[in-house]
Amino acid sequence: MVSAPRPLILLALFIATLTAGERGYYISYRLSGSRATLVDEHLHISRAMVPFQGDFHPICTFSTDTETFENFAKKSEQPLLECLIRQGVLVHAFERIVGMTAQRERVEMIVPPTPLKVVFNDGLVIIKAAH
Repeated sequence: MVSAPRPLILLALFIATLTAGERGYYISYRLSGSRATLVDEHLHISRAMVPFQGDFHPICTFSTDTETFENFAKKSEQPLLECLIRQGVLVHAFERIVGMTAQRERVEMIVPPTPLKVVFNDGLVIIKAAH
């Protein structure tokens, strides 16, 4: 009978408990406006099917009384978006030229699909992004 040394088993259990509370998500956001009017807004959240590899660093920490990231995102959408926007956005402007004058038709602000790790710990939610 072969058994693993006790310190290695304890180390493996310790590492498993550290990462057990981490869940991977992809999140994206799109805001469209036309002539200074909000036309469309979508926040998409999907749980990652495979655990993320690589280093992730904390980008935001929030206090919360929710138990899941989906509920947190619904309840605290604005602060979550502010956190994501600080990480970078794409802006597309669509214009039409009429008589040598550009008329702005539509502007879109996009947070591309971003992999995040989310940790809930003692009333805090910690959002981590890849380096």
